[in-house]
Amino acid sequence: MLFNVSGLLRSPVGAVRRYTLEPERPVHGGNVELIRTPDGVLVRCEADVLLEGDCARCLAPFGYPAHVSFEEIFVQQVDVVTGRRLPAADDAEAFLISTNHEIDITEAVRQYSETAAAMQPLCRPDCPGICPVCGQDLSMATCTCDRAPADHRWAALAGLRQANG
Repeated sequence: MLFNVSGLLRSPVGAVRRYTLEPERPVHGGNVELIRTPDGVLVRCEADVLLEGDCARCLAPFGYPAHVSFEEIFVQQVDVVTGRRLPAADDAEAFLISTNHEIDITEAVRQYSETAAAMQPLCRPDCPGICPVCGQDLSMATCTCDRAPADHRWAALAGLRQANG
């Protein structure tokens, strides 16, 4: 997801370039708009990504789709006409245009994909999870464990039931 912006940097402020994102892991498609600003390029991106995660219930790895949308300014490091180094950006974490006048949006897509990721992803909405007693994946097979919640107030009666069979 690399874009050469040397021509755009020579254009007046407000000039626009639009691109369609080709499927490239983890992106499955989307659009990018590059807009010339006084200090660099504003990148507007809309992308569909495939995120990987582990199911919060059964711990199985799986992939699921998400949509990522962001606007970030990429700061120019080198003057495109003179080749002279420009003053460093005020923000140490700012995205930078490379010294070859290229913008790589891969890291921005990765960061925004992390924020779009589900906190407790499920491989499917009705995933039964794993047995807390024996660890059996309940979507693969059932187990004979007693998973009824134990109420400590009934512990004395439960002990009598076990003693009498």
